[in-house]
Amino acid sequence: MPQGFYDAEMSRKQEALAATPDMQAQRRVILDHLALKPGEAVLDIGSGNGIMARDMLGIVGHSGSVTGLDAAEPMIAMARALCPGGKFVQGDACELPFDDDSFDVVTAAQLLCFLPDPEAALREMRRVLRPDGRLVILDTDWGSLVWNARDPDLMAKAMRIYIRPYADAYLPRTLSRRLSAAGFAVTARETLTVLNWTPGPDNYAHLTASFMESIMAAAADFSDEDWRRWQDDQKAVAEAGDYMFSLNRYIFDARPI
Repeated sequence: MPQGFYDAEMSRKQEALAATPDMQAQRRVILDHLALKPGEAVLDIGSGNGIMARDMLGIVGHSGSVTGLDAAEPMIAMARALCPGGKFVQGDACELPFDDDSFDVVTAAQLLCFLPDPEAALREMRRVLRPDGRLVILDTDWGSLVWNARDPDLMAKAMRIYIRPYADAYLPRTLSRRLSAAGFAVTARETLTVLNWTPGPDNYAHLTASFMESIMAAAADFSDEDWRRWQDDQKAVAEAGDYMFSLNRYIFDARPI
């Protein structure tokens, strides 16, 4: 992820995204996969604004613990305010500042796709996870995106620019192999589809467009006129009743071997 990508503005947009019904549903699915128990020690890597940590802390209780790690200081500050019962550390997923065998559960959502060396992060997850622990990872394959547009070439150009901050926008395709190489056995896989039939204002597609606005503003090869045409195109699609946004995310459950 580019240095400073999650500044204060992007962090606020991330907070709004986390509050959408789509992301609330995603957190419920992740919690189902985590199958947390009271007293467990959990590590949430890429913990963001702390909403997921707060949900997990409500399950593991006072006898357990939830530790969040994030590279972005604005996210750490947000998480500490939102989940005062958790412990939040700014750090690098590829060099975790924790002892071996420290956690019963490790989870990471929308993290590995941003890392230049996801294998190093997976090895670190394996190191800090207890031998009988479990790992749950969620990531997106942006090649699965269906976002209806009257000008598909303009949409394709916009999405090529939008995914530039990702080190690997298609990571789930190779994650099974990478987990195995890091010392994990994959025990389950599930597809989670984010599907919006209207453009907002409180759904994932609407907030994705908000992120796009910030990214396109900094892109030399996407002009203000391009952005205006993209917005007009989406408005026309919605007014015609043809709006559709569909994106697949993938959840992997794994255990150390």
